[in-house]
Amino acid sequence: MAEKLQALHENNTWTIVRLPKEKKAVGSCWVYKTKFHSDGTIERNKARLVARGFIQTYGVDYKETFAPVAKMNTVRVLLSVAINNAWPLFQMDIKNAFLHGELEEEVFMNCLQLILNQTIQKWFANFINPFMVSSKVHVHGDNMSEISALKQYLNHKIAIKDLGILKYFIGIEMAHSHKGCFLNQCKYVIDLLREANMTDCKPARTPLNSDMKLQSHGDLIPNIEYYQRLVNKLIYLTITRFDIAYAVSLVSQFIHAPSMDHMKIVHRVLRYLKGSIGRGILMRNNNHAHILGYTDTDWAGNALDHKSITGFCTFVRGNLVTWKSKKQSMVARSSAEVEYCVMALTACELICLKNLLLDLGFPHQQPLSLYCDN
Repeated sequence: MAEKLQALHENNTWTIVRLPKEKKAVGSCWVYKTKFHSDGTIERNKARLVARGFIQTYGVDYKETFAPVAKMNTVRVLLSVAINNAWPLFQMDIKNAFLHGELEEEVFMNCLQLILNQTIQKWFANFINPFMVSSKVHVHGDNMSEISALKQYLNHKIAIKDLGILKYFIGIEMAHSHKGCFLNQCKYVIDLLREANMTDCKPARTPLNSDMKLQSHGDLIPNIEYYQRLVNKLIYLTITRFDIAYAVSLVSQFIHAPSMDHMKIVHRVLRYLKGSIGRGILMRNNNHAHILGYTDTDWAGNALDHKSITGFCTFVRGNLVTWKSKKQSMVARSSAEVEYCVMALTACELICLKNLLLDLGFPHQQPLSLYCDN
């Protein structure tokens, strides 16, 4: 707490004034959090003073709150490029990240004038150069002197903490070896099983039963929030676990009115995770720059509305970077129509990947390859 208050003072975050009669002040509170290493040990205890910005009114107290963030697809593409170029991966932490945003609005708080909804947007507007996820900065490159100069420049502009080689961020573990870089969420899976009280469950070999019959009706579960929380955590787990993408997309369709049968599917996925905790994505240096995609789909595979399930995955420089399993929005009249739909969707994804590489400074001159299981 003392360190946070000192940072607030050094950044000239507030000015003590009398509250004008026509103004309303927002409250504040301390939020405490324990941060852990990838092995589960405590890294540090963290305190944050936050304002109760939820009592503000949109259009009156603030306007735009949109803040651009990096998609995980972009993260995986950049990692694939870095590994294929044998670049070192470094990570830095921005100290008191949101305090570097300049507020344009006048805000009053009972104790201290602090960051609110609009501060997030101002922070991103002030910091646009390095690749960023949350308050973490990832620096990649082939010139160590330039990387060191960039670190010194950032430390001069804003206080940063050099975390060294990239190993763990936002719940994703990265293990480096001569084979490449292995991405996994082992700790996340263990915590998820512990939350669901399934640490001692019997493992399953597959995420779903082969003879499963999906039903839209049934006895609703008494605790819908519990189901929604588990499904949301499974969605985040698909960052590195593409093998559960179809099962997670299936249970996500009933997130607003889940039945006991749907909860059994969630438990089946958790049992599968119990037997495959250490799985993830291995990114290698494949010494080529190909971009290719694979597609597959069924025809009227959903027994409830007779819509088809689309699936595709794409590779950049030999490494898996994006994938999707999704129910199509219309009912296809033939298997040929549904195949064309998934091919069009995957073609758009490949073009986006090509444009992303161009923005990163790696123009792709070769044809894009698309393979369809027809």
